[in-house]
Formats: sequence, C-alpha cells, structure tokens
Amino acid sequence: MDSLVPLPELEPSPDISPEFRRKKRRKTEEKPAYYHRTQGNQRMNRWRTGREQQIYSSKLIEALRRHSPRTSSSANGNDVRNTAYRVLAVSAKGTTRWSRAILISRLSAKVRKHKKAKVSANRKSRKPASNREKRKLPAVERKLMALGRLVPGCRKISFSTLLEETSDYIAALEMQVRAMTAITEFLAVANDGGAMPPADRLGSNVNS
Repeated sequence: MDSLVPLPELEPSPDISPEFRRKKRRKTEEKPAYYHRTQGNQRMNRWRTGREQQIYSSKLIEALRRHSPRTSSSANGNDVRNTAYRVLAVSAKGTTRWSRAILISRLSAKVRKHKKAKVSANRKSRKPASNREKRKLPAVERKLMALGRLVPGCRKISFSTLLEETSDYIAALEMQVRAMTAITEFLAVANDGGAMPPADRLGSNVNS
C-alpha cells in the first residue's frame, strides 16, 4: 500500500491574512475625508442640474395629486410642506443623514405623539440645568449645536460631516424653491386660461 504524501502547508491567502486586514482597516480609516468630500460635491452639483429639478417637480406634482385635500387652509399648507420635504428626501435616495431623518420622522410621528406629554413634563424640570450647561459651552460649539438642530438628523455628528450635510441640504432646498416657483408659475398660466407651457419648463430656471 502506497504511503500518503503529506500535503504542503499553505500560507494564508494575502486577502485574509492579519496583515492584509490591518492594511485594509488603515485604508478605510484614511479614505473617508477625501471620499466623502468628493461624494458631497457630486451631490451638491446634482441639485443644481435642470434634470434633477424637473424630476423633483414631476414627483412632487404626482404626490400632491394623490394627496386628498383638507378643508382647513392651514392644514393644506402643512400637508404641501410635508409632502415637498418628503419628496425631496426621496429624491436624495437616502444618501444623506438629513434625507434619512426626514423619511424616518414620518414613520415615528405617531410614536412621538404618544410620548409628547411625558417629554414636555420632564423638560420643565430639566430646562434650567440644560440652559446652564449650554452657557458654559464656547460660542462656536453653541452655534454648531444650533446648526445641527436646523439640519434634520445632524444633532450629534462631527464638524466636517455637519458641514457636508449642511451644504448638501442647502443646495437641495435651493433646488426645491426653484422647482416650487416654476410649478406655481406653471399652474398660474393654466388657471388664467393661457397656453400650457411645456413640462420641461419646470426645470428651466436653474441658472436664473
């Protein structure tokens, strides 16, 4: 009976070796600064294109048509505003913190409504202490906290991420204003009985 030839000891594959994993970890830790900056610039430039504005306008009109109107004018205004923000978040495709926060806030609205009474009762007792703590913070940190409250989903993030999210959020809001202005003019012409302008005009005031 032939003797079994011992198998040679193979070295671990370079893609699973500890050294490779350490190098990969270092690369992923070094990558985000430049990578996220590039991604943020691409997103901001996207909001400035006429095509993105036209897509947003079309989605917003469809969403408003599906929404059932209410009797109160203030309620209708809130519904339009909430719909406009929700469509804006959908247009961002969840690639930013602020867009994910807007989409999640709609799902958790009912939960917050039930907890509102308890939270308001607790805030009365904790408010003086929180104000004293805020006064101790430097002016720059207080301003960053205020900015984080203005941008959805950006209360507790790093300074660089906050700036990126804020820049993208402002660019998206500017596009939203242009789109809603174009929709208003579009509907005004239709209500006056004039000739309906082409739909591509909804994205024509990008550089105006």
